[in-house]
Amino acid sequence: MIENALDDVQLEEILAPYHPESPKKFEEELQIAERLALLFFSRATSIFLLKFSSSGLVGTLEVTKKGMWVFGFFSTLRKTIENDKEPLYTKHSHQQDRSSLTLHHYCDIICSRLLDPEICRFLMDFVDSAYSGIKPLLITDWDGTMKDYCSQYATNLQPVYSAVVMGRFAELFTRATAVLTAGPLRGPGILDLTALPINGPVLFSGSWGREWWLRGKRVVHEDGISEEGFDAIGRLSDEMTDLLANGDFAQFALVGSGVQRKVDRLTLGVQTVFGHIPLELVVRYIDAIKERIHRVDPNNTNLVLENSSPLEIEVCAHNSGANFVSRSVWNKGDGVASLIESLHDSLKKGKVLVAGDTASDLPMLKHAGVMALFVGAGESLRDSVRSIVGDDSRICFVSCPDVIHAAFARVLTAKVDLD
Repeated sequence: MIENALDDVQLEEILAPYHPESPKKFEEELQIAERLALLFFSRATSIFLLKFSSSGLVGTLEVTKKGMWVFGFFSTLRKTIENDKEPLYTKHSHQQDRSSLTLHHYCDIICSRLLDPEICRFLMDFVDSAYSGIKPLLITDWDGTMKDYCSQYATNLQPVYSAVVMGRFAELFTRATAVLTAGPLRGPGILDLTALPINGPVLFSGSWGREWWLRGKRVVHEDGISEEGFDAIGRLSDEMTDLLANGDFAQFALVGSGVQRKVDRLTLGVQTVFGHIPLELVVRYIDAIKERIHRVDPNNTNLVLENSSPLEIEVCAHNSGANFVSRSVWNKGDGVASLIESLHDSLKKGKVLVAGDTASDLPMLKHAGVMALFVGAGESLRDSVRSIVGDDSRICFVSCPDVIHAAFARVLTAKVDLD
């Protein structure tokens, strides 16, 4: 019965009523987007084959009898135009860009028709609380998990359709849904970039779960950070403001993470996901950062610089003056624990689903019996997830955040109809 209901559900059914003009206008725009999609795809210079075992989207044409390779028509289309997505969102007020912007919005809906039923069944099992009578918990990463990455963090706004399905799913099926991100709450942070109401059904955190927005207030967990460390991070933040006023480095305010002030560190973007910044300029910028760090902390007693990825670096406060970085004792698992304590809840009651896309999300899986939903994970990360969870029936891997949104919508409508 559940499978039949899922087969009948389309993402457009749940989104059409939310169109600012009318459901009929929604259908008209969707038809236009479908024609644009076909036209755009016909101009593409290459077609990619997606491996069935690593994709949440399935196509309509089996290339081999065993079905190991499938033709990912609309998934390929979306990847082809993804590089243009960010500038289109930043220019959304210009009439000439609206047709392309519409294509981006509706391409996800078209993709949802090719949704792998496995993730729908996985989420159906998650929301089924019949065995305990207790609604489950959903704890998720943000960038790369619930929303695509972007060259500029400060302009990476959540699409409204994502907020609609995520908010309704959280409200109807979970006793708490929490977003736990490495970015800050403000400045800009998750509270500035989400399309969800910040005091609504989804809870938000920043700084690896050190700061939470709960009941209209910012709750901060300062465990293990010395006063000297706090002071040094604050003074370095002022130094970075001065450095970015320099014409040579001004663009770095909007490169990747920009300059993010977090509870116990500064995260500094040095390169975009598409490698827009010349290497020579990146090197000069990092050297300038090191010089500012030396001004603030000449004896290296309070701050440490580390490369967190090829796209950004972090300047962290030493833990209580010790010779190790605070991250060594605080991770997203600690962030989950701080949330549960603040909510006076327990991870031992009902089901718990953790969603993520990188190794930094693994500490959230430490609770026994947790379910895991991971996006775009490579084999090494998949092996780590399997090792921690220990039960393949409680694990699901998908290709991109839009797969999760489409599955939320299908499960939402199917479950409501069944109930």
